[in-house]
Amino acid sequence: MLLAEAATIAEKLRNLYRNYMTDAEERSKYFRQIVDIIREGVKNSIDDSSQLIDMFYPEYSKYPRQLISFRELRDDVCLKLSISPLVWDESLAGKPIVPMLALESSEYGGEGMTVKQALNLMSRIRDEGFFKIASKMNEREALLFWGRATDERPPMPVNRFLQIVSYATEGRAQSLQSINIMLQTMTPTEIIQRLFVNTEDIEVRTMQPGQAFLGPVYRAWDKLTTPADVYADVVSGSRRYLHITEFPKGTFKGVLYNRHKQMMGKALNIPIEQECILEVEVDGIQVKYVTDIFALDDDWDIYKSNYSERADTLSKLQLTVPVKSGKFVPLSTDFSNMLETLDEGEKLRFVDAGPIKLGGDGGWAILKDAFHINLLVTAVKRDEQFETHVRLSALDGFETYEVGQEQLTVTVAQHMRQRLAHQGILAGQDWLPVDEYAMVVVVELNEFSLTELSLQKAEVHYLDDGLGYSDVSQLTDLIEMSG
Repeated sequence: MLLAEAATIAEKLRNLYRNYMTDAEERSKYFRQIVDIIREGVKNSIDDSSQLIDMFYPEYSKYPRQLISFRELRDDVCLKLSISPLVWDESLAGKPIVPMLALESSEYGGEGMTVKQALNLMSRIRDEGFFKIASKMNEREALLFWGRATDERPPMPVNRFLQIVSYATEGRAQSLQSINIMLQTMTPTEIIQRLFVNTEDIEVRTMQPGQAFLGPVYRAWDKLTTPADVYADVVSGSRRYLHITEFPKGTFKGVLYNRHKQMMGKALNIPIEQECILEVEVDGIQVKYVTDIFALDDDWDIYKSNYSERADTLSKLQLTVPVKSGKFVPLSTDFSNMLETLDEGEKLRFVDAGPIKLGGDGGWAILKDAFHINLLVTAVKRDEQFETHVRLSALDGFETYEVGQEQLTVTVAQHMRQRLAHQGILAGQDWLPVDEYAMVVVVELNEFSLTELSLQKAEVHYLDDGLGYSDVSQLTDLIEMSG
């Protein structure tokens, strides 16, 4: 597939998907148009579809997710043009950067490179420089090229894209729910291969050693009584999913994954010579504790068991590292005494008593201090000393209500700048609205003014990428806390 073809598909998909999401009356029309574009674009070719995945969805690509940062591009351009990076920052503050980069390419022309050539070229950006690379493409190609190289937002969500691919193949249409289930244990390329090649019904795999999956999310809990019947679990290190496989026969190896299906390295030690999937606590790539089990040998359905049953399965195994299991705590139990017993660096989390929900809620993470709330970042700016400030809002029903402004620590500010950079946006010295990007921060609240309905003593602890609009605290919650 040519880069120009992929760029045309990306442009049309982005525009049509925006219309699909905003125009309810014409939604079916836009859906059909998107299907037609995909059907024509992939031409019943697995290779074409896989190349689109590589180009549109860096998270699932076999190529690196981000090939260059906006800062590196800025420094290269400023050096070649002999201008100050401060001039760049002030000129582009609040503006999408990728379209500005694309303007350096000619409106027409280009070298007619393929998608694979473009992806390989991205690895040479630092060596060849921005301007030389830009001269090889036309403006439309450059929009896709620089967006992919900097890990920009895709033209549409990957689950919707795969659903459209299924509609573009004869008799293989899948629901969005079915696609979401498949994505928990399969890569987009594997799903596409099944859509194109298999004639039998698509079988949704569950849990298999060696196959990464999307792990459950542990959301913040800011009250001092338990939310349900749960198991209290003390976390003293990073949690990973350890996949132990046997290959060749008689040789067992373990690979660590995080909850986003990203490989974190090969484990230095494995606690058992049996094919299985374990949740473990690690120090780097050294396994310190085993904390849960999801699959063992040919039994790939252990994760469907309740927590107590999984813990019982673990207790019967001959492991070379200790097992760390949770303690049952009934609904509405005051757990303040548990917090007092935690050592420095330890955290408390509550594990759901039921089965594992892949990609869903696994329980709650408890912060050590009371009154931590989730607030939405609605605007951001930098001051003359380059400190980052944000406007924070709670929800009043479904509407946002600003409750204060806070200066961010360097760590949180860097995380937020990276999130905005993925959208091609830089914060300047004027307030930049960012509520549409659903950035939710966890804030420690010490005092809330009931007369002004605003934060008085608060500190932003971190930006939580696992949270969204539905997790933002309600204004009434803040009022009740302070009552």
